[in-house]
Amino acid sequence: DPNNILDLPAGFHYQVISQLGETMVDGFSVPDNADGMGCFALDDERVVLIRNHELKPEDLAEAAASIQQHKTDLTYDHTKAGIALPGGTSNIIYNLKTQQLERQFLTLVGTIRNCSGGITPWNSWLSCEESVQTPGGGLEKSHGYIFEVPASATGLVEPMPLKAMGRFNHEAAAVDPRTGIVYLTEDRGDSLFYRFI
Repeated sequence: DPNNILDLPAGFHYQVISQLGETMVDGFSVPDNADGMGCFALDDERVVLIRNHELKPEDLAEAAASIQQHKTDLTYDHTKAGIALPGGTSNIIYNLKTQQLERQFLTLVGTIRNCSGGITPWNSWLSCEESVQTPGGGLEKSHGYIFEVPASATGLVEPMPLKAMGRFNHEAAAVDPRTGIVYLTEDRGDSLFYRFI
């Protein structure tokens, strides 16, 4: 690749549609540490990519100024100063016909180390926290939960931890479309495999 971004085999090409630090439509900068993602059809022309940001409270020091100062009622947890924790998700709306980015914006904030997750048959993304931090040391709430972000979100969603799905170092989630059962994994040396009915 002459641009030194991504080398591909002959006959393939790529297009950069979102970059760290770009300003999104909500005024925030594209966060760092993109991780697990899910893609959903919005209509005949557009798709939305929901991406996790595997960020922890300590990452606020390196974050863009807009994220370092983000205060909102739509945060799951915040610092003592009321700043939303940087973990969460952002959505990218992409037009397949024009092959152009239409919008990108934050959809979930106040969480820690949103690593992987999984798509659901009802068009939402299950964003998984890979952290079990507890209140104290500047945190107000316990972490280690799954949060659901609908593909239809147009901005920040209300962050509701799905507590029945367990509190642990979540990694991935896979939904059986036939039964609705959700299979859950951890990313640890002593990992277990979970089934949520």
